[in-house]
Amino acid sequence: MTGGGARGGQMARDPFVVLGVDEGAGDETIRQRYLGLVRALPPDREPDRFQEIRQAYEVVRNERSRLEWKLLHTGTAALTRLKLHCLKAAEGGSRPASATTVAALVLDSLQQSSR
Repeated sequence: MTGGGARGGQMARDPFVVLGVDEGAGDETIRQRYLGLVRALPPDREPDRFQEIRQAYEVVRNERSRLEWKLLHTGTAALTRLKLHCLKAAEGGSRPASATTVAALVLDSLQQSSR
């Protein structure tokens, strides 16, 4: 995957929790909350916390990145791999999966969820 946020590394915590916003919050609400947190916590006081806030904002700063995060962080591992493959294919990063591969990933996901 390319870019920052959810694509550049794994978040340790849910970015919505880190920012203190609802998953349904809009771009402007999220931006305002981020700016408020950054103003209240300069990077030199608590660099680790500041970095966590910055990373969370990168993940959820716009609708597309929020959707990607939600897709990649819900469901079983097999389904997540399929979702990741679909995102890469949509960005031109790889060829689409064969029907057999998709079927195997979906079947694996269903079997895992029924356990």
